[in-house]
Amino acid sequence: MTYWIRAYNHRQYRVADFIRDHGFIDWGMTHHYEVGDVVFLYLTAPDSRLTFMMEVEQVDMDWQETEKDSEYYLSQAYYDAWVERREESRYVRFLFLKELHSPALGLEQLREHGLSGAPRSPRRLRPETAAYVLEHLEE
Repeated sequence: MTYWIRAYNHRQYRVADFIRDHGFIDWGMTHHYEVGDVVFLYLTAPDSRLTFMMEVEQVDMDWQETEKDSEYYLSQAYYDAWVERREESRYVRFLFLKELHSPALGLEQLREHGLSGAPRSPRRLRPETAAYVLEHLEE
């Protein structure tokens, strides 16, 4: 199992609402996730913190297997770009495990525990960062 961090921008798509409504989220698969991997979703600035703990449930899906979600897009341009490239892309399903509220899971604290900078694209977490996050799930 691998621990990942994946950033999202809440100004383009209502990620949190979709997860709360469905208990999972489908995402473009740009990295080699494996079923059972854990992904921490990171809300970008100004919040700059971890918000959800998810588990990879399914990989290598095509767009027709993904949940219909057009009403969650906040940006028409972002939606149009997805429609334009959706047939060439593969998708991953992240299953909801836990919503995170701890003030210890902000960018500054994560950087103090091995995160090299604000996440922009998916990346594996260093063992020290993953251990720190796991210690602060209940706060």
